Amino acid sequence: MPLLVILFIVSYGILTMLVFEQGQTIESQRGLIREMLKDSTQLAAIKDKMAKDDVKRLHEKAPAQVNPQPDSKTPDSASAAVGPKTPDKKDSRSSKSARTMKQVPGKPASDLEDVRRATRVI
Repeated sequence: MPLLVILFIVSYGILTMLVFEQGQTIESQRGLIREMLKDSTQLAAIKDKMAKDDVKRLHEKAPAQVNPQPDSKTPDSASAAVGPKTPDKKDSRSSKSARTMKQVPGKPASDLEDVRRATRVI
């Protein structure tokens, strides 16, 4: 009987040490998660700032490239001077979407030939 009491005391001591160590491990993991969250928010802010700077640089660079020969009076230069904003917006959107979305390949011509065929997926 005294041997069982000693065995229970030792096992409860080991169990107490285990609970204490687990508490320390959980606290250290909590600290690491908080540190990772800070790093993640900083990284997101840096990426956002870089994207805004890229867009700003594109808008600053675009007017300089629109009309390289201001002295010539050809119809090509007049049409380039009339509509520079629309392509720039499309270019900036396409470059932004290229970073965020993956390109989907088009359907091959062999798939588009027979429109009478209907496939059903169950």
